[in-house]
Amino acid sequence: MESATGMNATITWGGAGLVLALAGTAFVISEIQHGLEVGNPFAVAYGGAVVVATVIAVLLIVPSMRSSN
Repeated sequence: MESATGMNATITWGGAGLVLALAGTAFVISEIQHGLEVGNPFAVAYGGAVVVATVIAVLLIVPSMRSSN
Protein backbone atom coordinates (compact mmCIF):
# COMPACT_ATOMS: atom_id res chain seq x y z
CA MET A 1 0.00 0.00 0.00
CA GLU A 2 1.43 3.37 -0.97
CA SER A 3 1.53 6.37 1.30
CA ALA A 4 -0.58 9.49 0.83
CA THR A 5 2.17 11.14 -1.19
CA GLY A 6 2.30 8.23 -3.61
CA MET A 7 5.90 7.37 -2.74
CA ASN A 8 7.08 3.84 -2.17
CA ALA A 9 7.37 3.00 1.54
CA THR A 10 10.98 1.86 1.08
CA ILE A 11 11.94 5.24 -0.32
CA THR A 12 10.02 7.08 2.40
CA TRP A 13 11.43 5.17 5.37
CA GLY A 14 14.86 4.64 3.83
CA GLY A 15 15.12 8.37 3.16
CA ALA A 16 14.04 9.15 6.72
CA GLY A 17 16.64 6.72 8.05
CA LEU A 18 19.37 8.29 5.95
CA VAL A 19 18.43 11.80 7.08
CA LEU A 20 18.51 10.76 10.75
CA ALA A 21 21.81 8.90 10.33
CA LEU A 22 23.46 11.87 8.61
CA ALA A 23 22.07 14.33 11.17
CA GLY A 24 23.40 12.15 13.99
CA THR A 25 26.79 11.97 12.31
CA ALA A 26 26.90 15.75 11.95
CA PHE A 27 26.25 16.07 15.69
CA VAL A 28 28.83 13.43 16.58
CA ILE A 29 31.52 15.11 14.48
CA SER A 30 31.40 18.05 16.88
CA GLU A 31 31.79 15.59 19.76
CA ILE A 32 34.82 14.04 18.05
CA GLN A 33 36.38 17.50 17.66
CA HIS A 34 35.72 18.26 21.33
CA GLY A 35 37.19 14.90 22.34
CA LEU A 36 40.33 15.65 20.35
CA GLU A 37 40.65 19.10 21.94
CA VAL A 38 40.40 17.82 25.51
CA GLY A 39 42.21 14.54 24.88
CA ASN A 40 39.25 12.26 25.62
CA PRO A 41 39.81 9.01 23.70
CA PHE A 42 36.35 7.63 24.57
CA ALA A 43 34.54 10.48 22.80
CA VAL A 44 36.73 9.98 19.75
CA ALA A 45 36.20 6.20 19.74
CA TYR A 46 32.44 6.57 20.18
CA GLY A 47 32.26 9.16 17.43
CA GLY A 48 34.27 6.98 15.10
CA ALA A 49 31.93 4.06 15.76
CA VAL A 50 28.91 6.25 14.95
CA VAL A 51 30.50 7.35 11.68
CA VAL A 52 31.24 3.72 10.75
CA ALA A 53 27.64 2.74 11.61
CA THR A 54 26.35 5.56 9.39
CA VAL A 55 28.48 4.40 6.47
CA ILE A 56 27.18 0.85 6.92
CA ALA A 57 23.59 2.12 7.08
CA VAL A 58 24.05 4.10 3.87
CA LEU A 59 25.57 1.07 2.14
CA LEU A 60 22.58 -1.05 3.20
CA ILE A 61 19.77 1.44 2.56
CA VAL A 62 20.75 3.09 -0.73
CA PRO A 63 20.80 -0.10 -2.85
CA SER A 64 17.35 -1.11 -1.62
CA MET A 65 16.03 2.37 -2.40
CA ARG A 66 17.41 2.12 -5.93
CA SER A 67 15.92 -1.31 -6.54
CA SER A 68 12.48 -0.19 -5.34
CA ASN A 69 12.14 2.40 -8.12
